Amino acid sequence: MPAYEQERLFFVRSTGLLDTKASEAFDRITRLAASLLQVPMAAISIVDESRQWFKSRVGIDDAETARSDSFCTHTIEASNVLVVEDARLDPRFTNNRMVTGAPGIRFYAGVPLQLPTGHTLGSLCVIDTQPRKFNAQEEQLLRDLGALTMAQIDLHQMAGRVNEVTRLPNRAQLADDLTGACSATPGMAATLVLLEVMSNTQLQSAVRAVGIPPLEAALRTIATNIMKSLPDGVDLYHVGETRFAAIYTADAGQPDDIATALLARMSEPFVTQGGITVQLEAHAGLVRFHCVETETADVLRMATTALYQAEAEQRPWSGYSPEFDMPHRRAFALLRAIPVSLAQGEFRLVYQPKLDLHTARISGVEALARWRHPKFGDVSPAEFIELMERTTLIHEFTEWVLHKALEQQSIWRAQGMDLTIAINVSARNLEHPHFLQMLRNACALHRVQPKTLRLECTENAVMTGTLTAATLEAVRAMDIAISLDDFGVGYSNLSCLHSMPVEILKLDQSLIKPIATDERAFTLIQSLIRMGHALGYRMLAEGVETAEVLDLLKHHGCDAAQGYYISRPLEAQALPEFMQAPRGPHFHGAP
Repeated sequence: MPAYEQERLFFVRSTGLLDTKASEAFDRITRLAASLLQVPMAAISIVDESRQWFKSRVGIDDAETARSDSFCTHTIEASNVLVVEDARLDPRFTNNRMVTGAPGIRFYAGVPLQLPTGHTLGSLCVIDTQPRKFNAQEEQLLRDLGALTMAQIDLHQMAGRVNEVTRLPNRAQLADDLTGACSATPGMAATLVLLEVMSNTQLQSAVRAVGIPPLEAALRTIATNIMKSLPDGVDLYHVGETRFAAIYTADAGQPDDIATALLARMSEPFVTQGGITVQLEAHAGLVRFHCVETETADVLRMATTALYQAEAEQRPWSGYSPEFDMPHRRAFALLRAIPVSLAQGEFRLVYQPKLDLHTARISGVEALARWRHPKFGDVSPAEFIELMERTTLIHEFTEWVLHKALEQQSIWRAQGMDLTIAINVSARNLEHPHFLQMLRNACALHRVQPKTLRLECTENAVMTGTLTAATLEAVRAMDIAISLDDFGVGYSNLSCLHSMPVEILKLDQSLIKPIATDERAFTLIQSLIRMGHALGYRMLAEGVETAEVLDLLKHHGCDAAQGYYISRPLEAQALPEFMQAPRGPHFHGAP
């Protein structure tokens, strides 16, 4: 079978029209066609693989006929109205049994019912038992009626909820069908297979390389191939851009075997209509469930989790695992809780002092966020900050931190403590168009001199692009110092070090902790301090936990330090007492 015909049949079946009940909306069109064109017979014909089936008919007894006897099979190959004025004189139809026998067709005119993709489902046709002419005005009337028929087919499909690219039932229809299964076959065991045929990276690369129309054609070919691999009676759904789903009942075979066979089929390269060879990177997620409301309501989400697990573990497919799912459900719950927790005061700031190693004075603090959730308890900043950075919540949260920190700084200043205060910002904050105005407003509201504010950001944030660089330059112009956090690990790019718009390099604690016992680690820190000073940066060490480490840093020129040996993060009200407490001998200034 030619590839085009395979695709056409795919669309015929995905419309969901075949073998459906009579519809007054379609019957009205065929009655109108017969009346306006003054013929005894009219039909809306859908041409399947070996038959033509009448969605609506006037004056025709049979609900379907063999395709080999069908006039409409010729119409679907035409690009315009097919007119046969006398079938006895047309060599294509002279010996046709519908001409030589009942109903004795002599005249036929049909207009193709064509989808926007160019694939033809069937025809709207009018038939007479007497030869006749068909003028241009009548042809136009038939074309108009054909357009009305296609509009009705579109309405039928939209009511049935279909994907506009493949014309397959979509995610909403899948949800309805799952609900229907609970009523029709309550308690029945089934398996949902969720198939991702193309990764997001591959999808974006394909769009850039060939454009959207060839990609849509490829998706239709993919859908056709999947349908060939499905057992009889299993419906296919198009539930995402490159994501398909199918529901298997217990009698359709073992789900594991079905998934393996399906993925094997999908791994075979195929050629698109444009002559492009495609190699898919397909993965599948499987969920076994019973047709009861409590299970079907969550089955698609669970299948999605199983799919992500397969991708994460680089396996062809994976079954649903509650253990893998739990962190994602926790993450979702935490994200939903953040706005409420901010409003209800469940977040707070603590402050970790920074020691100036030249003067032996506490010169500033870093504001650190803490979250105690009524259900989840203490939630790590590493967890909730990462979640926020995936959403716009990071902007609201950073603004909250900024105002809380500057408000506290104003209180300390009124108590006679002049301290710089550092807050952490993300790359997403620096890219926000209102970030600079937020800084100006906060400093003005709390009457804080910008030179006492520090912004701490990672090298990844600093190096994200020209917009971020412009923001940082504007921050420096406001006299706000910028500190490069976690320096020495991860993304460090020495070739850009001389041009980064920062003033302070914050040596990562993973480099600092071993310097008292590891000669190579100590040599590396010495080198980084010398290099930083040579380029005009101040050097701050974090993670100082012993007196020995503090002495080494102090005697080798590091400018400032923070860590548990100096002080753990403190509640705001505890800082004045800490500032007044006497310091031990290790806190004397650098020689």
